[in-house]
Amino acid sequence: MTNGGPNWAKGFASGPNLLVAVTAGALAVLFWDAAVNLWGRWGQQQELSHSYFIPFVSLWLVWTNRERVKASIGEPSWVGAALIAVALLLLTLGRLISIFLFQHLGMVVAIAGLVALWGGRSLLRSVAAPILFLFFAVPPPFWVITVLSWKFQDISSILGVAMIRAMDIPVFLSGNIIDLGDFKLQVAQACSGLRYLFPFLSLGVIAAYMYRGPFWQRLAIVASTIPITIIMNSIRIAFTGAMVQAYGPDQAEGALHFFEGWVVFIFCLAALVGVIAVFSYFKKPRMNALDALSSPELPQVTPSKSKVSLTALWAASAFIALAFAGLLQVVTVKSLTYPPRETFASIVDEFPEWRHEALPIDPSVAEVLAADDTIVVDFDTPEGDYYNVYLAYLNAQRDGRSWHSPRQCIPAGGWKKLSEEVKKVELANGDVIHFNRLIIENSGARQLVYYWYDQRGRNIANEFVMKFWLIVDAVTRHRSDGALVRLITPIKPDMTPAEADAKLLGLVQKMDAILPAYVPN
Repeated sequence: MTNGGPNWAKGFASGPNLLVAVTAGALAVLFWDAAVNLWGRWGQQQELSHSYFIPFVSLWLVWTNRERVKASIGEPSWVGAALIAVALLLLTLGRLISIFLFQHLGMVVAIAGLVALWGGRSLLRSVAAPILFLFFAVPPPFWVITVLSWKFQDISSILGVAMIRAMDIPVFLSGNIIDLGDFKLQVAQACSGLRYLFPFLSLGVIAAYMYRGPFWQRLAIVASTIPITIIMNSIRIAFTGAMVQAYGPDQAEGALHFFEGWVVFIFCLAALVGVIAVFSYFKKPRMNALDALSSPELPQVTPSKSKVSLTALWAASAFIALAFAGLLQVVTVKSLTYPPRETFASIVDEFPEWRHEALPIDPSVAEVLAADDTIVVDFDTPEGDYYNVYLAYLNAQRDGRSWHSPRQCIPAGGWKKLSEEVKKVELANGDVIHFNRLIIENSGARQLVYYWYDQRGRNIANEFVMKFWLIVDAVTRHRSDGALVRLITPIKPDMTPAEADAKLLGLVQKMDAILPAYVPN
C-alpha cells in the first residue's frame, strides 16, 4: 500500500496521462464560453432538447465496448496534437466572427485530439463512431433551422390539407393557414415537425449503426427519418383539423398538445421499425426487425508499434496552447467594427413628394430578428402608385441574430406564392443588383415582392451566399453588419406583372441611390 500511491503518482506524472490532463484542462478553459453557450442552446430551443442525452449515448457505446477499447490503446500520436491545433483554429475563427457554430465544432474535434494524444490513432479509430455521434449535439445555425422550418411548414400544410380533404371535410389552404370555413388554423413554426426530426434523426443513425445489412440499406434507414417525420406531422395536422371541424376551435390546443409530444414520436419510431422490418424480410435468411439489430460493437484496432517522444509532444502541445491562447486574447480585444450610418427613421425624407405612413413591426418578427434598426412604411405617390418598404439593419450578425426570411413570413399571412425566381438587373448607373422576385396572392389580390440582402456593399439574393460573404468579411474586414431590403407593390386587376415590375424597378433605382447612407458599403 505504501508503494502503490507513489508508484502510481510517478507513473501518472511521467506518462501520457499528465500530458492529456494538462491539455484537457487548458482546452476546458479556452472552450468554456462555447460550452456555456452550447448548454444554453440545448435548453432554449425545443428542437435541441434531446442533445443533453447525446454525450451519454456516446459514453454508453464506449462503456459497453470497454474491452475492445482497452485493447486498442496505443502510443500517443502526433495526430492528437494536430487535431487539437485544428480545434483551436476553429475556436479562434468562431471568436473572430462571433459565430458559436465553429467553436462548438471545435469542441468535438478537441475531444478527438485528446483521444489520439493519449491512446494514439488506434484508439481514435476504435472510438470514432461515438466521437462522430457527438456532432449531432452541435446545434445547426439559426438560419438553417429557420429555412428548414418554413420548408417543413409548407410541405406539412399541403399534405395535412390533402388528408383533411380525404376525410370529405371542405378545406382551403392559403399560405400555411388552413381555412375550414367557420374556423382557421395556422401551421406555425412550432408545428413544422423539426421538434421530431432532430432527435428522430439521431435515433435513425443509431438504428442504422446497429443494423446488420448492406451499407445502402443503412443509408436508407437514416434517410427515411425525414419523410417519416413529415408524414407523421401532416397526420397530426390533419387530425387537429378534423377535431376542430367536429368539436370547435378549443380542440386545436388540446389536440396539438396531445399529438405534439411522445405520441407522434412513438409513431415515428414504429414507422422506423417498419422500414427495418421491410429490409429484414428480404434478407437471406429472413429475420424479424429486432433480430436484424445487433448490439453496437466498436472495432478493436491493433495498436501500432511506433514510439513517440512524450517530450516532443509536451513541447508541441504547450506551444499550440500558448500560441492560440495569445491569439485568442488579440481576437477577443479586437471586436467587430460598426461603421457610422443614418437611421431608417429619416429615410422617408428622401421621398418628400410621397405621402407616407409608418407601420408597427410584427412583435414575433422583432423578437426573432432583434434588429438594431427597422422601419416598415407605406408610400403613396402622386401618380397613384403604392409601395410597402421594409428595412431591417443589424450591426453584427451573430449569436442567432440574423435575417427572418420573407419566404417564411409570407405564408403566415395567408399569402400563397404564385411564382418565385432570382433576378439580376443592371441599373441605369451601372450597378448590378440581385434580388428575389415573388408574386403572391391572397383572396384574389396579387402583390409583387422584391427582397435582397444588402451586405457591406453587396446585393445578395441567396441566403447561403450571404452567409459565405458574412464569414469572409468578418475575418478580412472585421464587419458582419448588413440589412434586409423588402419592397412590395400591388398588381392591380388592370395591371400586368410586367407593368408592376417596371414600377417596382423604379423604386429599386431610387433605393440603390440612397441606401449607402443607411447601409454602409
